[in-house]
Formats: sequence, C-alpha cells, structure tokens
Amino acid sequence: MGLWQYSPSLSFPEASVGNGGGEAGGRVVEVQLSNSGNEEVDAARWRRKAYSSVTPFALLQSRKHSLSAASKMSLDTTPYKEEWWEHVTEYSKEISSLLSDRKLSPRSIIEDPKLIVTEIAEPMCLKAAWELFEIFYIDKHSQSWIPERLQDWLADYTSLFSGTLPTIHSKLVDFQQELVVVQVVEEDPNYWDAMSSALAVGWLETVVKLLRLHGSYQFDQLSSRETENGLVEAVAVLISKMPRMRPSLREENLGECYKTKPDFMKAWEKWRTQISKLDCSSYWLQCDHQQTREGLKNLIQIMLGNPTVLSNATFNWMELFISHFLYIKPFTAGLESMHNSAQKCMQLKPVSSPHKLFGLILGILGENTEVVLAECSRSFGPWMMAHAVELLTAGSTHADILLHEERSKLGGVSIEELHRLVYAQVLSSHALTWQIAPIYLTSCIKQGIGLLENLLYKQPVQHSQILLKSIEICRLYELDTVSSNIMRIAGVHHWKHGRKGSGVFWLQQARDEFRLNRIAKHLFDFVGKSTSDEGFKQWEGLIELLGSESRTAGGLEFLKKYRDFRRSLLQGHGDMLTDAARSAAEALVSLMKNPSTPQDFWLPLLYDSLKLLMWQERPLINVSQTQLLLNKLQELSMARLRPDFVEADLPSDALSSVRLALATNLGRAILEE
Repeated sequence: MGLWQYSPSLSFPEASVGNGGGEAGGRVVEVQLSNSGNEEVDAARWRRKAYSSVTPFALLQSRKHSLSAASKMSLDTTPYKEEWWEHVTEYSKEISSLLSDRKLSPRSIIEDPKLIVTEIAEPMCLKAAWELFEIFYIDKHSQSWIPERLQDWLADYTSLFSGTLPTIHSKLVDFQQELVVVQVVEEDPNYWDAMSSALAVGWLETVVKLLRLHGSYQFDQLSSRETENGLVEAVAVLISKMPRMRPSLREENLGECYKTKPDFMKAWEKWRTQISKLDCSSYWLQCDHQQTREGLKNLIQIMLGNPTVLSNATFNWMELFISHFLYIKPFTAGLESMHNSAQKCMQLKPVSSPHKLFGLILGILGENTEVVLAECSRSFGPWMMAHAVELLTAGSTHADILLHEERSKLGGVSIEELHRLVYAQVLSSHALTWQIAPIYLTSCIKQGIGLLENLLYKQPVQHSQILLKSIEICRLYELDTVSSNIMRIAGVHHWKHGRKGSGVFWLQQARDEFRLNRIAKHLFDFVGKSTSDEGFKQWEGLIELLGSESRTAGGLEFLKKYRDFRRSLLQGHGDMLTDAARSAAEALVSLMKNPSTPQDFWLPLLYDSLKLLMWQERPLINVSQTQLLLNKLQELSMARLRPDFVEADLPSDALSSVRLALATNLGRAILEE
C-alpha cells in the first residue's frame, strides 16, 4: 500500500461535482468526535476521554520542547534519547489508564466451581490497539517475551472478535451455559473440546478448573476410578507447571516464570520430557473411560505441539498464531520471524471478514509504518492518530523519519502535524470541546497558530464565558493582537445590540481610540440635544464606565468632565452654597478651556451656568476668565453662519441671555479687582 493511498478519517462539508445526482451547493457531512469504527460510544464518554488525554499530551509536548532545547546545546544525544523514552513510556501509561473502562463483576465470597468465563464489560478496540503499540514500540523490557504479551493481549480482547468471527471465547461462553445442566461432564464431547481450545491459546487456569470438574474427583468415585483420577491430576499438574518465558504472571494465571532464555530452555526441555513420559505411560491401558483417555491424550498432543491438533482446536489465524508460539516455536524472536509465522497461520486459518485489529497487527509485524498509519486512520479515527504518533516515532526510526518529514503535497506540513490538525478540527467542530483544540494546534509548527487564530475569531462574542475563554487562550499563547481584535469585535457587537455599557467596556479593553471617538460623537448627538437632568441621566451610567482610565476613551473624556460639572452645579445647600457655586464656576471655565469640549456644548454649558454668571453675592469668574468665555461666545456666533451648523435645543433667547450675563459679570469683576 502506497503512502498516499489513505487519508485521515475526517469528514468535512463536501461540494458535489455535477456528474450524477449531486446536490447543488454541496451537502453537510457530520463530523464525528468518536472513532470511525463500528463501536457504539456515547458522546459524553468520548468527551471525557478527549479532556482526560489533554494533560498527558500537553505535558509530553512541554518535555519535548525542553529536551530539544537542551540537546541543541549538547553534542551527545544519548541522554536525550533515554530521557525522552522514559517520558513517552509515562505518557503511554497515562493514556492507557484513561482508556481502561473494563470493570470486573463483584467477586462472590464462595467461588462458583462451574464459573469458567468471568463476565466483564465489553473492552474497547481503541484500548486494544493502544496496547499493541505499547507492546511493540514502547515497552523495552518485554522485547524478549513479546509472544507471551500477545497471549495476554488475546486473552484480554478476544471478546472483541466474537461478534464477527468464531472464537474460542464464544465457544467457552456457550459451554458455560451448557455446563449448568450437564450431569457427567467427562462424557460430554463439548467438555473436552472446550478444554483443548482453551489450552491451545494458553488459558491454563481455565483448563485446570475444567479438569477439576471431572467426575473422578467426586468422593464416591475415588476408590473405583483411582487410575483415571491420577491421569487427570497428572495432566492438570503438568499444565499448571508449564514454563513461561516472562518475568511474572498475573495473580490468577498459572505457569512457572523464567526471566532468562537459558533457564527457560532447560525448564522447557524438562517439561516436554515429562509430558512425553506421561504420553508413553502404561497407566493409559488401565483407564477404562474412553472419553477421558482420548480427551487427555488430545491435551497432551497440544502441549507436545502437534500442528494438526492445534489447528483443530483453534478457530482463526490469530489463535493459531498464539498456539504456535506457546507449543511449537517458544523461542521465536524478531518481528520478521513472527510475521512469517503469521502469514503461514493465515493460510491455514483464513477469515472471511477480518477484524480491524488483525490488519493493525499484520502491519506492525511486517514493520510497515504506512500500513499501520492507514489502519489506524481508517479504523480508530483522529483521536488515535493524534496521540499514538508519539509511540510510533519513539519506537521506530523509520516511523520517526516518515512522520516528521515535511511534505510539499501537504502544504509543507509533516504527517504528524497533519493528523494533529485533523483532530483539532474535530474538536473545534463541537461547542463542548473547542477549548482543548488549542493544545493540539500550538504543537503544530507550520499551520497551527494560523488555524488557532481562525478558531478564536469564529467563537461567538455574545456569550461572556466563551469570550473570556478566548481571551484567556490568547493570553496563554501570547496572541495579543488577536485578543485585541476579539475584544474590539465584542465591543462593536454589544454596542450594535443595545448593550452600550458592555460595548464601551470591551472597546476600552481593546484600546480602540477610533471607535471610542465615534461613540463619543454619538453620545454628543444625544446629550447635546438636551441638558436637562432627564436627558442626561440615561447616559450617566455609561460615562461612569470611563473611571480612572478616561485617557484611553478619546473624546469620551469630555462627557466624564461634563458629568462632574453637572453634579457640582446641582450641589450646595445652606452655608456651603457659595463654595459649591465657586467650584461649579471653576469646572465651567475648565470645560470651556479644554480643547476636547465640542463646540456644540459651549452654548448649553453657558446657558446652564446663568445662575453662576449672575451670582448676587460676588462675581465667581474673574476678568480674564470672563473674557475667555466671551471669546468662545464670539467664535460660536461666527460658527452659526456656516450651513452645517446645528442649533442646540435651547430657548431662542439663550444666546442673548448668556451674552448679557457675561457682560454684567465682566463689569462686576472689573470693579472688584
């Protein structure tokens, strides 16, 4: 299979190319977060896995960045490789643990002697595939006992194949139901067939348990069936003492472990010699029960590695493959030898509808990274491709080169980056998972940041929580420009939809002087029409938002000062009346001197201040200040001659009243000075 004969399993909106019954304008294809296989996995369960896998992935990328920076400063790459391997191993264990959904049923205090198949939750194909990567790419300590690891793997995940293939597991499940009603098990052909099949794939504890159900073990049968019982027990002991080339066994498993090959070879030869002696024993002539004699002889032939018996006891090539490791070629080592053995077993036990895990196993055994990638992409979906790549590149030099090479056909990105981008796109397509997409996008050097910016721009700004999350993501990844643009978009959106305060707030956060000045002009148009308390009150809260940062608000700074002036104008009671009036007069002069005060407000300001200009006790504005106000009034008179001048909403005699008040105040101020 060529490298470019597969594609990531992600569906996007497709445009139909009109040579058939295509729909005009394209059709919408749903993007699935779960794997693309046949498993039924609820969305909530997949979201939990998506979120749970973020932390291990992010931590591994951080460690990779740190180690890469350190290795550039050192010529010796050996420490880097060793430390990186440890990090990948830890990462693999964390991901594997979050995929472990299987739960054992509660164990009874009194064990049922007829229970040979323990009911557990259906395992996940994803977990099974991940464990295959661990076995062949990550776990260095298991390289010498991979066949044993595969035997454990088959025992754990054989139920996955039972739905589409005949398996030993399904045979045992059927016999389990039959066993409840069988009176004399040793006379049932299915009893011996079930044991032969279980022994062929190394399920020793199941075989021994079934053997102990033999009728010769009953108390009323011991004296008359002593020889028969002895043969059954001898076979059971040999099975339970089977040598295993592995460091340890699970608590419930049988066998004797040997860590080194020489010790295992000695034990294996000794064990086979004992089996051969039992096979040639004269005690078989004294066994009167034909089914027992033939059944036990068949078990002995399995342990002696009889190819025909093993083939008859298994149902598919994977089971036969395991049986060959256990009884015919226990010293097999190397992927090439294992792949050759798998090919021979496939010829002997072909399957009409192969399971997707079988294709993955063949790709791994054949050391064909392209096939492994294709099987993963087609069968296990974007999540697997985004996370399993680290295992492939750590355990295979060829895979490392293949996955990290930049491809011109992919727009300059590598295959590793491509699959991360695909998975990030899947996450981005769901409202509940888009927040974790940046973790994967930022690990993509070529196109990740650009796509992250697009993702952030697409988030709805009307939802405050999503908006705050987007801003936080920008802060984490130092996307200051994007953050400012998002806040600017939020400000415009809120302003246009009537949420004026929120609009001003977000535009202030974005420091958008241009739009804030536009808003200021908009406010001037409203506030300038009426200087009454009712007309100004509706805008006072908005002006309050300016706070201490009014300098960032452009022309809105004037409205804040105008608000303060109006407040001081309305203050003053009792003895403090004159002081309050003096403060209001100072605020008036300050406003009129300020270049940010719009010309439209000059006359309303002076008209509202008539009481200050004609203060009875003493003039509140001195000569120079009065001349300033008269000059402003003169400028306003000249401006009224322009065709674009807009009259303020004031009484017709407002201008003459103000001019008279200023002239009177000027005379009083001159006399006082």
